[in-house]
Amino acid sequence: MKLRLLLLLLLASASLSSYAQKASAKSANDQYVCLPCGSDCDHAVLDGPGSCPHCGMRLVLKKSVVFTNISPTELCKTVAARPNVILLDVRTPDEFSGRAHEHFGRLKNAINIPVQELESRLAELNGAKNKEIIVYCSHSHRSPRASHILTENGFTNVKNMTGGMSVWNDSVGQLPFGKALLVK
Repeated sequence: MKLRLLLLLLLASASLSSYAQKASAKSANDQYVCLPCGSDCDHAVLDGPGSCPHCGMRLVLKKSVVFTNISPTELCKTVAARPNVILLDVRTPDEFSGRAHEHFGRLKNAINIPVQELESRLAELNGAKNKEIIVYCSHSHRSPRASHILTENGFTNVKNMTGGMSVWNDSVGQLPFGKALLVK
């Protein structure tokens, strides 16, 4: 009798553990976050689809946000080690060319596709689906969204530069490689 009771308890425990694991996996799969916009709300986890209550961006499944964030210092190291990395500037043409009010400069050899045009211009990057792409903007508000758009469209090695060009001078602007990458 005691053995039978012990066996039933073990089976019940295993069933509960299995149920808890499935429930935990399901809840992790059903978590939503703001379409990355570079604000603090990117880290808020919500239970369902809709719009972010802070910024109004569309909510996406948390598991779909798979790009990596890197600092300007890491970007410099990456470009030094792998000069064929693709640098994608998602600011407006005026910001890219230095004609905007804020002039932070741009990175040498960068491609300019504004985030507002990215989805309609993805074909320009089709040859780069498996290449390393580092995305940046001025303050790292648009580049996370662009990074997400790229990964959702099959780009496999996407990185977002945190802080954007607004932090470039303070973080790497005085370093030789930081100076060499910057076009004013």
